[in-house]
Amino acid sequence: MADGQDWEQRNRSAYGMSAWRQAVATCGALVAWHAGYDNRAEPGPSGPRPGRPDAPDGAQFTSQWMPVVALLALGACRAAREADVLVDDVELPGLVGWVDGADSGRLHHGPLETGEGRERTEAGWLELVGDAKRRRRARQVLNDHVMAQIYEEGELEDTGDGTEPALFTIGDRARAVRAAGIADLEPEWAGAVDYARARIDRLETVLREGIWRPTRRHRAFAGILHRTLVATPDYPNLPDEVPGPVWVQRVLRMPHITSTVRTLTELPEFAMLGPEGEAADPLGKAVSAVAHKAVHSLVKSAVDLERLWAARPAEQSVAVWERAHLPIPVRKQVLAVEKVTHELAMVLFDVANPDTER
Repeated sequence: MADGQDWEQRNRSAYGMSAWRQAVATCGALVAWHAGYDNRAEPGPSGPRPGRPDAPDGAQFTSQWMPVVALLALGACRAAREADVLVDDVELPGLVGWVDGADSGRLHHGPLETGEGRERTEAGWLELVGDAKRRRRARQVLNDHVMAQIYEEGELEDTGDGTEPALFTIGDRARAVRAAGIADLEPEWAGAVDYARARIDRLETVLREGIWRPTRRHRAFAGILHRTLVATPDYPNLPDEVPGPVWVQRVLRMPHITSTVRTLTELPEFAMLGPEGEAADPLGKAVSAVAHKAVHSLVKSAVDLERLWAARPAEQSVAVWERAHLPIPVRKQVLAVEKVTHELAMVLFDVANPDTER
């Protein structure tokens, strides 16, 4: 078993928060998907919208399901500490035995060095673990995710290379459900993509109808950013025998797009196109909607995947690695963001090259 302080510090370095908080965030995503609870940042005037008729409201989720989140988070921390891995790297099927199986009797034993603010005692952990109904709910949450994983892997045809994929981790599964959204509801990122597309459509309209005329600075900005958007993803480096771009490169280019726009709009020449610039500028609004909303929706996944890529065993093929860490919902999100980014790139080309026919 790893030294507790060293293990905790590695989690803090990886996630920017304690192991416990990361485990709660990850397991919370798994439970919210299972329960059908929409915990998006802007749920609407009447509260969270249920994905199913039996989905809990906010109060019900807090009372009935947050203890399940805590139980799963405790299991994830115990399993990760024992295996000396980060909490998101706990294998999904193996967690079942911790929350309702052979290892659940050990869940409440001893201190848990996770930085939890409440400093729950061993008796407090026992109270959490001792509810049989809670343990069964936790098991059902995990079983549902295992079945969903099996179903989704059946759709993965572009990464199969004849070998067994690595088991999904709870971090992989959380990334998948955040990208997929709650059943019967569009994922959160879809709203950002729709908003970006609306801003691009507006830019095309005012440009085509002559309502808005780009200045020299607009054209220079569009030319620079166009080159960034159409550049072929080439990071991280791939083994010599693997042709790119691959999925991980396509995801990891997203933070580069956002940071490029931020850097450009901090220059005095292009400050009018940034968040502190002219609110009515159609080019600035379209670029901001793409870079800071649609593209930004993939930044968290990119950070996670960059860490996982750095830890990829040298003997593991890129196809198997991507099969494990880039599930179908994430790939669908990447495709949607890439499409709206390409649409912006085409308009930027027209802005930068007014005398050129596309």
